[in-house]
Amino acid sequence: MKFSPALLYLLLFIAATLQAQTAKPDHSLHGVVQDQSGAVIPNAIVVVRSQKGNETSRTSTDERGSFTVPDLASGSMQLEVAKEGFRTMLVPIKAGSSRQPLRIVMPIASVAENVSVAADTSAQLSTEIGQNQSGNVMDANALDRIPLFDQDYITTMSRFLDPDSTGTSGTSLVVNGVEANGPGVTASAIQSVKINQNPYTALYSRPGRARIEITTKGGTPQFHGSATFLTRNSIFDASNAFAETRPSEQRTYFEGSITGPLSHSSKTTFLASLDADKDDQQEIVVADTPGGPINQNVPNPKNHYFLSGRAFHDYGQANQLWAGYSYEHATTRNDGVGGNVLPESGSDTLFFEHEINVGHIFIASPKLVNSLHFLVGHYDWQQHSINDAPQIEVSGAFTGGGAQADERRTEYHFDGTDIVTYTTGRHELKFGIDIPDISRRGFDDWSNQLGTYSFADLSAYASGQPFLYLTQRGEGHINFLETTFAGIFEDTVRPRPNLSLSLGVRYYWQNYFHDIPYNFAPRFGFAWAPKPKGRTVVRGGAGVFYDRTGPSPIADLLHFNGVRLKRYLVDSPSYPVQPAQLAAVPTSIVTLDPQQRIPYSLQYGVGIEQQLNAATSVFANYVGMRGIDRFRSRDVNAPLPPTYTARPNLALGQNRQIESEGYLKSNALEVGFRGRPTKYLTGQARYNLGKTYNDSPWIGGFPANSYAPNADWSRSNNDQRHKFDMLASLQAGKWINFGTALSIYSGKPVNITTGSDDNHDGLTIDRPAGVPRNIMHGPSFIGFDLNAGHEFTLTKEGKKGPVASLTLNAFNVLNHPNYTTYIGVVGSPFYGRPVQAEPPRRMQLNLEFKF
Repeated sequence: MKFSPALLYLLLFIAATLQAQTAKPDHSLHGVVQDQSGAVIPNAIVVVRSQKGNETSRTSTDERGSFTVPDLASGSMQLEVAKEGFRTMLVPIKAGSSRQPLRIVMPIASVAENVSVAADTSAQLSTEIGQNQSGNVMDANALDRIPLFDQDYITTMSRFLDPDSTGTSGTSLVVNGVEANGPGVTASAIQSVKINQNPYTALYSRPGRARIEITTKGGTPQFHGSATFLTRNSIFDASNAFAETRPSEQRTYFEGSITGPLSHSSKTTFLASLDADKDDQQEIVVADTPGGPINQNVPNPKNHYFLSGRAFHDYGQANQLWAGYSYEHATTRNDGVGGNVLPESGSDTLFFEHEINVGHIFIASPKLVNSLHFLVGHYDWQQHSINDAPQIEVSGAFTGGGAQADERRTEYHFDGTDIVTYTTGRHELKFGIDIPDISRRGFDDWSNQLGTYSFADLSAYASGQPFLYLTQRGEGHINFLETTFAGIFEDTVRPRPNLSLSLGVRYYWQNYFHDIPYNFAPRFGFAWAPKPKGRTVVRGGAGVFYDRTGPSPIADLLHFNGVRLKRYLVDSPSYPVQPAQLAAVPTSIVTLDPQQRIPYSLQYGVGIEQQLNAATSVFANYVGMRGIDRFRSRDVNAPLPPTYTARPNLALGQNRQIESEGYLKSNALEVGFRGRPTKYLTGQARYNLGKTYNDSPWIGGFPANSYAPNADWSRSNNDQRHKFDMLASLQAGKWINFGTALSIYSGKPVNITTGSDDNHDGLTIDRPAGVPRNIMHGPSFIGFDLNAGHEFTLTKEGKKGPVASLTLNAFNVLNHPNYTTYIGVVGSPFYGRPVQAEPPRRMQLNLEFKF
């Protein structure tokens, strides 16, 4: 007999309903409090009030979100549940007739909703699996108090990510439980941002430091809103480290959101948000050309617009259905210019996206909750070279000519999750499906139609002697369907009051890469308090996380199949290349290793957390990671050593084989604090001492010698031995508030290369003899940002009424140059020196109004 998941849902629904109906009433009230994703909410305040509003009893939820009100008085009453960051819930109850256990789902609060709760409990220790103190969590109020450059909270929080954990498809952005391209709302409509919360859960594809979880705000029965205007002007800024004259720059940004009722009933509400951003910035070119050195400021303007609208309908006991639409549009001029890249080699980009989101929370019984969320969208990204000419690359000196980067990518996509939460006894079961991506993608690759000439140095360019010419001819348009799918099961159980365990598994599948059907990823986590009411928690876990290719490798396999889009590599051509030379060269292809497997990483860790006071904790963790069968590319038709003069198969050029043979090893110790050490100071900080080595930087990365790929074992491109990050705010009385962001990093490595193609494989990544990969130490980074602000109450209601705020922000206060990297090309006039730097000290003024 074939067993249907739908049948399981029905059986669980019937069992839960029968149990609720046959439970014997008593004089106590039992319940559990959850958010809209089904996660429990500990430390929520639960108050029972009489019909007149008088408080008759008070308690709070425990680490599992459960509460009990003993000796409940007879008659009709009202239950009030409050927690900072959530909308206060008022639930009518009647002794002896209310279903038990009572399940209360708390929607996210709006911008101006005020909740009267106890002191900040975000740093209180708990043996709840998802309450690890090493997570980085910022709610809307906390984000308002720290320096946010251009309201970009995602970049601000990204400092706590681990780049080597992110996988091939990049950082996973999870919005209301679903992987998405963007948050779907503007900054003031964000409720919270989380990184590394519950790092080993089976609910998500990537580990904690490889994903950003965003929760957006919902609608409210009263009108509330927020409007922010910010501006910057370079006359108040310091000069760029490489600019001979200060570039003229200006930015204006407007953002706002409003929420309120859609009808006379408070059960139907809306949320609308928009932003408009005009950024007239400039890039600095530092290059050496045959005509002499160049130092030039180049305009690089960016414009961005976004709008969204959502409607919410609440029905039953906290059931909710919502739907929304968003549109985003962005343009950039002179993209890619700066450093060694001359203005003539820039390109212009255009991006827009339409998206529809739908969500549904349904409480089938006090024990059974279903959470559905999906989105459909259309995405279009275009890049156009501003100069129609061949590209000229002189290693480590300059890049000129045309960008040769004409591309277009379109996408019609569906993402979604459907998660069932079932609570029974000491167990909380979550199971369902996750569809990270089903997309019909279009890739138009018209790059390198006129080709790219590569020269070893300026003297070779002056004599017209390139060592390589690359060009592409043929059909650049393809369409394909990319499909990924995941199945989820997780059981969180509390066998003892001071011990929680989480056991889960995630099934993974994607098409095109041999459609492997047996990728199961087990996950495990635990939290244990040596003393049931002590101030110490030991927690840890482990998990397997499968990689995902993303669309680009699939497009390469379809484009460069030897027929559709032909790629030619001409070794030591004339300048310009002659048609006869091009006709004599076979096409290059991209193939998939027959033994290819989906790579996976094993991440594990253990740590200890200590409560210092009621709102502050510290932690120390060890985190290890092993990357198994990592993606890499290798030319399996590279010219044979020791002479490197001829390819084994003369009928082919480069044969880039995508394979799973790489390895990564990482170990790290992290220590930090989180909470409110004094009544004035709130924040979080983390110091990370780590080391990461690998032999395959990414799916498109080749080894210097395709016949000796293991020789590339060295520091990861992202390896930084020391990292310190802090976000904090200081309330210095009623007149002024301060916020700060501090980041101090040691340098990433730099790869030393010859700047030429010494082994004639068409790649300019050859290293001098005996020089390991990534041997040079790169520049360090110091970023110190500050802000100071004041809130103005506009009515006699004080902060419960309309509020305006004025905030002055300073970014890179110390004006540290923060060089991006060093030039590693041995023959470059800039060898061992930087040619680009992060922005200098910049000032920003924020005006904000809330009601």
